[in-house]
Amino acid sequence: MQQKVINTRAKREEHTGLLEMIRHKYQPYWPLFVIASIISFSIAYVYLRYATPLYKISSSLLIKEDTRPVESSIIEMMDPLGRGKKVDNEIEILKSRTIAKTVVRNLNLYGEVFEKGRIRDISMYKTGPVQFEFLDPDLIDPNEGTIVPLKYDYAGKKVSLDDQTYPLNDTVHTKWGRMIIKPVPGYNPNGEHGEGYYLKVSGDRALAGVFLSNLKIAPATKTANVLRLEYVDAVPKRGMDMLNELMKAYDAASIDDKNKTASKTMAFVEERLRIITAELSQVEGKIQEYKTNEGIVDISEQSKLFLNAVQDNDVRLSEADMQLSSLSAVQEYVKGKGAGDNLVPATLGIADPTLLGLVSKLQDSELQLERLRKTTGENSPLIASLTAQIEKLRPAILDNISSLRANLEASRAKLAGQNGRFMSMLKGVPSKEKTLLEVSRQQQIKNNIYTFLLEKREETQLQYAAAISDSRIIDLAEAESFPFSPKKSMVMALALIAGIAVVAGFIAVKDLMNHKVMFRSDIEKGTSAPIIAEIMFDKSGAIAITEGKRTPVAEQFRALRTSLSYIGINGDNKTILVTSSISGEGKSFVAVNLALSLSLTKKKVVLLEFDLRKPKVSKILNVPHHPGISNYLVGHSSLSDILKQPIENNEYMYLLSAGVIPPNPTELILNGRLEHLLANLRASFDYVIIDSAPVGPVTDARLLAPFADATLYVVRHDRTPKFNLKMVEDLYEQGDLGKLNIVFNGLKMRGAPGYAYGYGGGYGYGNGQGYGYGYTEETKNGTVKKGRFTKIFK
Repeated sequence: MQQKVINTRAKREEHTGLLEMIRHKYQPYWPLFVIASIISFSIAYVYLRYATPLYKISSSLLIKEDTRPVESSIIEMMDPLGRGKKVDNEIEILKSRTIAKTVVRNLNLYGEVFEKGRIRDISMYKTGPVQFEFLDPDLIDPNEGTIVPLKYDYAGKKVSLDDQTYPLNDTVHTKWGRMIIKPVPGYNPNGEHGEGYYLKVSGDRALAGVFLSNLKIAPATKTANVLRLEYVDAVPKRGMDMLNELMKAYDAASIDDKNKTASKTMAFVEERLRIITAELSQVEGKIQEYKTNEGIVDISEQSKLFLNAVQDNDVRLSEADMQLSSLSAVQEYVKGKGAGDNLVPATLGIADPTLLGLVSKLQDSELQLERLRKTTGENSPLIASLTAQIEKLRPAILDNISSLRANLEASRAKLAGQNGRFMSMLKGVPSKEKTLLEVSRQQQIKNNIYTFLLEKREETQLQYAAAISDSRIIDLAEAESFPFSPKKSMVMALALIAGIAVVAGFIAVKDLMNHKVMFRSDIEKGTSAPIIAEIMFDKSGAIAITEGKRTPVAEQFRALRTSLSYIGINGDNKTILVTSSISGEGKSFVAVNLALSLSLTKKKVVLLEFDLRKPKVSKILNVPHHPGISNYLVGHSSLSDILKQPIENNEYMYLLSAGVIPPNPTELILNGRLEHLLANLRASFDYVIIDSAPVGPVTDARLLAPFADATLYVVRHDRTPKFNLKMVEDLYEQGDLGKLNIVFNGLKMRGAPGYAYGYGGGYGYGNGQGYGYGYTEETKNGTVKKGRFTKIFK
């Protein structure tokens, strides 16, 4: 948990440091940002004033994914791999060049009239003065984009195109083929010639390309079959017409595709019907011929009839046989009757009434005779009469039996013959039935195909007559009330961003191209040596601090004076070495004003002008530079001879000037008199400040460093090269200059007044808040004037 808090705090500090760096780098240039923003806003306003507004037109279309009515079943059967419509495929169809060219052709968009403007031209789509109907669009170059001057004579009802005059409402011949020029109803130029127009003629390929480039089609949702169509156009009316025509052309193409399919299906069905009809007629002829030749009407029914007839004949044969048997029994009875045998055989099956009557009469007579013989003699006349009667009946019965027998035998023979014929016919039925079945099967197959094709022909005709599209327009095209582009808020925001980016880029490039130290951050990146103070550039002169002076620079030197205790300058540690990398970085300025600042605290301060090659302290304090240190080191002068008080009314500051410029400064420093000089000065003064030569060109500062308790290394804004910071880092790491501390000198205002290149407390306190405090400055007449609130940023 503690580690998490530490990490969070580190990230917060890193973020704060980044913001501080950005503010430090760019905030001083706020006037440039303001000016750039004003300019960019002005450019954006002019752009919005004259830019062509674009409107977004939208509509929605439902794609029926699987519309399969009954009448389309023939097509399904002919296309077993068919599937419902896929939304992605329909999007590609809607975005096809063919559909786009159809839209252009249907709306006749080949010629567009424009009105010339001072900044931009305005499209006069259906607003005047005339419209052009191209009758031969195929003669227009597909990629052509010709602009032709147009003049409209309202009174004369004619139009001039490229110095050629054409009448209105008549078919005229042009280089683009036949064309009809129609006036727009309601247009009235108040009797003046309609000038300031031109006609732009474009081919269908170019127009289709523009249309498709501004068209966007996508599903309304991931799972829906509804497509959302969007089109961007400068003329809302034209955009709506084109989007509506696109959906109509898509529907028409879908219906036409269905009709083509139905038409081809109809042709196929008709051809098959013609073939199947012929084949069916041929098969039916074969069946008819076979039945005629074989005498067959219905072979199965005939077989049943034959079988029934055989059965009936068998019954009748049985009856005939039974009757014949009965006749034989009766005949035997009549012929072979014995005495006392009066039982008549059964006459089962005999239906002849004569025979039955004779047999019954014979039986009755015999019964009477039998009874008479029991009561009378043989010679009785009754017996004789009955006997004679019986003898007459027997021949009659036998003749009748013979006649009946002959008839029965003839009938039986006939029935037997019929059964023989029926049985032979029944034996031939399987082969005939097989042959007939084969032919009938072919007839049935052909008949089924014929019936199927008749049904499908009707279905296809119904489909052709009632063809509808597989899509439905949900929303017609509608334009938004406000332009889609340019968006004022976005353009203004981009203009502001662009203005800020230009200035920021300029500052970044400027800083990138600058190889001099510009910011405190440059010093911190180049070396780890501490920065003890920041001194602003002062135009008032080399003396920045005096008694009662309250300028920002004076306060910064007072802050530097206060900071000396933090680097160990107190008590016996009183020697301060001031040096820099190269000449001109302000080390003499820093040394003089630091000495003055220390003297204001009633401390005795001595300033040594040890830049024996190019002394500047004497010039700053306006005192002669000889005799001086060089004279002392060679033994030509004593300390009392060269010790001066350069400032009037300042009894605490003394100066040891450089003296005569020697040819060998380094050797003078090493001749041994320097230790004696510094020992005497430490004994007599509270502070000893040594202004030495730059470290880069010569080694004087390195020779003086062992005698100093601290070193102030002056780095000047826009003067010290960045690569010298590497040398500063080496000196700091190796300790060649002792306790090295950096003074960032010469900070100039950058960007806006009141902003310097450094950062910190404004006067060197380093509180990191970016703000100093107010100051007052005493004027010449003794009044006190308030100073401005100074900001110094990192």
